[in-house]
Amino acid sequence: MKKRLTITVFLIAAMLSSCCRKEVKDIASVSFPEAPIEIMSNEGVGMDLINYFNIIQLPEGGYRMYFSGYKADECGPDWDNQNLYYAESADGIHYEMCGKIMDSIVEQTVFFTGDKELPYGMVGRVRENKKFKMYMWKSKDGLVFDGKVLLSTRWNDTQSVMIPRNGRFKLYTRTWDEEHKDRKNAVAEFTPEGELLKDITPLAGDFLYNPAACPVDDRLDILFPTYLNNMYPGMTDTCFFKCFVVDGLYSKELECDLNNWVEPEEKWVLAAPGFIRIGEDLYLAYNTRTYSHDTPRAEDVVTKYKLVKAVIGYEK
Repeated sequence: MKKRLTITVFLIAAMLSSCCRKEVKDIASVSFPEAPIEIMSNEGVGMDLINYFNIIQLPEGGYRMYFSGYKADECGPDWDNQNLYYAESADGIHYEMCGKIMDSIVEQTVFFTGDKELPYGMVGRVRENKKFKMYMWKSKDGLVFDGKVLLSTRWNDTQSVMIPRNGRFKLYTRTWDEEHKDRKNAVAEFTPEGELLKDITPLAGDFLYNPAACPVDDRLDILFPTYLNNMYPGMTDTCFFKCFVVDGLYSKELECDLNNWVEPEEKWVLAAPGFIRIGEDLYLAYNTRTYSHDTPRAEDVVTKYKLVKAVIGYEK
């Protein structure tokens, strides 16, 4: 009887897995039919470099952009003094710089927790004793974050993204091995209090450089890699997105080409993207870094945040 019950449970799980895979395979493409809209530049806010940003739609209306900004010294960007700033917009396109939120935090993402008392959350890295640690904070208004909870001391980088679903927080990040060489895209799960439910584990498929994760619907997330165009020798001009269902049963690569909107000779980087909705339309929010010399130097960098209309295609 016990053996029969085990087989029955296994068959049910297999059927559910099959259904999940079929559902995700209906998504066939992500395309960008219109030219990007520039929404902010580091030159416009008086900083040497801006990076690691995300945009949320506020419950009371309007949009808020969170981003890192820092100065450069003679050796390049001052990574130890990268601070968190914010800007706001009524229409999602025209943003006004508002001020600084926090000192010395890098690669952060602000998200909604689902908690009525503390509806805003943030995950990011802080450097302590020459080592980066990943923390989570919460906030009542999205401007004052406290209650810092340690999530991980493992070596990680890229823009870590927390996506709340079904009472759990799903964290996408990138980990390194003990020798800081082998980098893997990875995922973990936490309770809303920051308690580890599922340890950071590598995701299926090939490595994506500096990915950021975006929810598409109630089940599907897309990871975007950093997209390098003519930046270094041997780099490809093709960008691959990678889809994952929430339970990790299926992954799928989607090829994408954004070269329609870039001058062929321009050296640039596309990084840290995310989806936002403006009216009925879905937009990809991303940042680019362009350099005026063959060898990238901090003083030659121009960083811009842009929006481009995104269309998700589904198989019939």
